[in-house]
Amino acid sequence: MKYKIICEVSFPEFEYVLDVNIPNNKTVYYVCKMLDNLIKENLYPQYESKEDSLLIDAKTGTPFDKNVLVSETTIRNGTKLTYY
Repeated sequence: MKYKIICEVSFPEFEYVLDVNIPNNKTVYYVCKMLDNLIKENLYPQYESKEDSLLIDAKTGTPFDKNVLVSETTIRNGTKLTYY
């Protein structure tokens, strides 16, 4: 079983795109918090986390439910995601 997935995540607020390793055995909520930390550490140190942030499939425009495990979603290697 693969434990990490490599996805392309775009951050429209910062006009930036990164390849990110996403853990397959965690919830989408955990991934959102992980991306919040990534933004603070690498893109914009003054960034304030938002509870209503969304992780969206860039191809379909469908937001992911935060209570679901990544392995139960359509997120796979090479998936393009958008984080708002």
